[in-house]
Parts: sequence; C-alpha cells; structure tokens
Amino acid sequence: MRGLKALSYGFMITLSVLIVQLVGYYLSGSLALLSDSGHVFSDLVALGASLTALYFASLAPSNRQTFGFHRMEVLAAFFNGFLLLLMAILIVQEALERWENVRKIEPFSLLATASFGLLGNLYVVYLLHTHKNLSVRSAFLHAMGDALSSVGVITSAFIILFTGMYEVDVLVSIGIAILITISAYRLLRKSGAMLLDRAPKELAVDEIKRRVKQLKEVKDVHDVHVWRACSDLTFATLHIVVSEKSVKEAVEVRHKVEEILKDMNVAHTTIQIDKEGTKCAVEKGCSVRTSH
Repeated sequence: MRGLKALSYGFMITLSVLIVQLVGYYLSGSLALLSDSGHVFSDLVALGASLTALYFASLAPSNRQTFGFHRMEVLAAFFNGFLLLLMAILIVQEALERWENVRKIEPFSLLATASFGLLGNLYVVYLLHTHKNLSVRSAFLHAMGDALSSVGVITSAFIILFTGMYEVDVLVSIGIAILITISAYRLLRKSGAMLLDRAPKELAVDEIKRRVKQLKEVKDVHDVHVWRACSDLTFATLHIVVSEKSVKEAVEVRHKVEEILKDMNVAHTTIQIDKEGTKCAVEKGCSVRTSH
C-alpha cells in the first residue's frame, strides 16, 4: 500500500526533525522553535495514528464489524484535530507569559535548526501530497502547517540576528498557533461530518433524486440516505417507485440506478424497489423510528 509506505517514511523523518528541534530549543531558548517542536510532535502522533488507521482499514470485515475498520481512518483524523487544538492553546498560553518577560534568543542555532526542520517537513509534504485518503491527508496538512511554521521561525531568526528584537519570537509562536488552529478546524469539521453520517457536500440527495427520476421506469425516489465510511468509500441506500409493469424488469432498473450512482462515485448501493400503490410509495417515504 503506497500510503502506508509514504507514512512510514514520513514518520521516521518527522521523528528526526523533532529530536533536532528539541536540541535547537535547548541551545537557543526560542519559544517559536518550541512551538514548532510541539507542532512536529503533533505531526508525529498524527502520522502514528494514520499508520494505525491504514493498518486497521486493510483488515477484512467480520460478522460483527460488517463494514470493516474503515472508520478508524476518520477517528484518527478526529483525534488529530483535537490534538492540534490543544497544542495551539498551550502555545498561546506560553506566549502570553513570555510577552511579560521577554527572553534572550540565540539566533544562529535557531536558524540552523529551523532550516533543518523546513527541509524535513517539505520532504514529508512531497511524500504525502498525492494521496486522497483522509488519514494520510490529515498527516499531509500537519506537515504543510509545520513547513509554514518553520518558515516563520527562520524569518524570526533573521530579524533577531539583525535587529535584536526578541519580541518577534513570541509573535511568531502566536502565528504558528493560529496556523495550527486552522488545520484543527478543517480536520474536525471534515471528520466530524463523517462520524455523524452526513451526506458529502458534493453528493447532494436532491441531485441523486433528480438523476434517478430521469429514468422512464422510475416514478418516484424516496428514503435516500448517503454517507461516507471514510474518505474514499461512499454508501447510499434508496427506495425507487416503479409501475407494475416495471416490477418484472426490476433487475434491469436496479442496474441502471446503480450505474447512475457509480458515476457519482458511490462505492456501494442498496436499492429497494416499491411498486406503485404500496404504502411506502403512496406515503412517499418509510419513516425511520427509534424505540424509547
């Protein structure tokens, strides 16, 4: 699996960057570099969670886990989002404390360490940028955000080197926290929508109904449910109403509907055919009820 191999390489590179940046923080005393190291640590956890998710996703379905373990990918992404959010809060808290008591920063070790981190993160970005899997994509966003953070740290190192303005270190760390928060929001929004079984934005229920109802055999469409198990696996269930004559051609009608949904990137469909005049067809819906 290409995604698994890329994540494995990314994990090892990110671990190396973290070790080097922690040494750099010890030598320079830079909060911006410590913030970036915290971001790198979250990258490392994200990559580890993504590796775990891909492994579980490759396992075969069972009698109890009938859909397999694809949701592990979404859970990993959701976990990564909360981790990023927590990291951002801790960075801002430390930055506010340091603003009251600005510390001297050693710019040369800061510059060397941040440059190494930038190169490492750019390589991880390159490894992961072509993958569409949500778990891999979340790791890619981590690496991209950290590469931008490294650029900010390098910029602050040059400013400190030439002007002696140590306050810029605190400002850059807050900027990094903002980048981390944006990444966290995107991950939580996307993975949260999947955990809540929301229909994908690009796959509107009304559009499915419109396209299916274009078939001459189909009189109506109702009880349409669309959701994603993971980033690349979309499911749909629906009822279609056909005339008594078309019931005899039910298999052919079902195949036509399946082709329409396949063109809309739905991986798995369940289609129930209702004859005109039946209760579901007359009421235009079969209500979903829960017992209390």
